[in-house]
Amino acid sequence: MIGNKALASVLLLYYHLCIEGNFSGDETVYIDPKDFNGFDFLQVKIDSSIIDIDEKLIREGAVIYLLCDLNDLVVEHEKSFMSMEYIQKVLGVARDGKMSEIPETDSLFELFNTVETSFDFVQYNDILREIYSKYIKDRINSLIG
Repeated sequence: MIGNKALASVLLLYYHLCIEGNFSGDETVYIDPKDFNGFDFLQVKIDSSIIDIDEKLIREGAVIYLLCDLNDLVVEHEKSFMSMEYIQKVLGVARDGKMSEIPETDSLFELFNTVETSFDFVQYNDILREIYSKYIKDRINSLIG
């Protein structure tokens, strides 16, 4: 049941991202945190002998979920986002290698090794667009054929 709710949450998240056409903020408000929290599913393993669910999609969706919330804070708090507890928590799990399901996050999180006044928003947005294209747009296209 947890796997079904997690997968449904990821697909709902991807649906809203597709409507927006990129990471735009607030996409995770449609997801019930009791059903899916990105931190809890970053390295999920599903016993395929019990249920056949795409665990890779769930792990990717967990990263995307965290990127949505991260982006929302970066955009809203352009001049003070580095000290925010949530951003530090995301950076911590990234440093621990828990967001490796989407390798492009490595270059995204390297951008956070600076102060807000030197943050490269252009490169940040370019990497988010690349992640969106590869892990959301292309994934949805492959699912619907």
